[in-house]
Amino acid sequence: MSEDTPVPYQVESRVSPPPAHCPNCDSLLPSDLGVLDCVVCTAQVKVEHSPTRESWEEEKVTCPSCRHVLVAGIDSRPADLRCANCKHEFTLTPKIIKVEINCPACDRGLRIPQRPGERKLRCPACMEGFKVNF
Repeated sequence: MSEDTPVPYQVESRVSPPPAHCPNCDSLLPSDLGVLDCVVCTAQVKVEHSPTRESWEEEKVTCPSCRHVLVAGIDSRPADLRCANCKHEFTLTPKIIKVEINCPACDRGLRIPQRPGERKLRCPACMEGFKVNF
């Protein structure tokens, strides 16, 4: 994208697929549906969940420009949408699942986006570094 190209509006979906784990290594898979690549063992795993696809299709979304409510009508995320009322285009992005973990040193609760694989974190309260696996 060039400097003159405006950044498209993005709206986060309210629906996410249930967590799925790799059958080979039991690590968390990316939060999506379809054929997914395990970030730990690189296995390809097909994940489907028809209730999530139906919820994505029926999800009601508010246009970020005119506040008109529309039905997404698309069973995947991200999804590019156009408001029927004002013709504004925007992207309906996947829901980012956050989990709460406690710092092993000071026990402070931290909310972080859940992503598969190992994550290196630093507690903002005590500055202790630690690793988390999903």
